[in-house]
Amino acid sequence: MHNVLTPTNDMATHDWLAPLVPAFETLALIIDLIGITIILYGFVVALIQFITVELKRFQTHASASACQSVRLTLGMYILLGIEFMIASDIIHTVLSRELGDLIFVAALVAIRTAISFFLGKELQEARRSSEP
Repeated sequence: MHNVLTPTNDMATHDWLAPLVPAFETLALIIDLIGITIILYGFVVALIQFITVELKRFQTHASASACQSVRLTLGMYILLGIEFMIASDIIHTVLSRELGDLIFVAALVAIRTAISFFLGKELQEARRSSEP
């Protein structure tokens, strides 16, 4: 008898994906690691920029407003890293078969999307306020 994929069949809708699931899980993990790497790299760049700004500020007694560029730099990298993590979450959502997993991943995507949205708005406002 044929094992045809139908809504009434016992097979899950994504059974044809089963052989590819480990590869997609690995891909999602790699994308997550890329996102984390971007955030960590941005932290190092922003830290170096912050130290440079602070050393100049102490020497010239300039205002702390120069730190705004550090915030923009760090925020940009955090935002980019979060976008990679959201892509990974989407892959996990497609691969998930359990309702609890789907709800968890959906909540995670919602939280990361909200953080991304509000951070993006904050960065836009910071750019506008730093322009002459």
